[in-house]
Amino acid sequence: MTPLLATSPQANLLWGLGGGFILLGSYYSGRLVTYFFPKNPLIRKGKTDDSGNR
Repeated sequence: MTPLLATSPQANLLWGLGGGFILLGSYYSGRLVTYFFPKNPLIRKGKTDDSGNR
């Protein structure tokens, strides 16, 4: 039976690259959400106009 987690350097490199791509993907998907929904208070506070011109 073959082991599920190999310990060769090539397998370790593949695991590391896979984790890096997951981190990059989550970062860019978060940036994409804030781009499409910039005024959502759950994501980011919207810009308020406190210039006093009322």
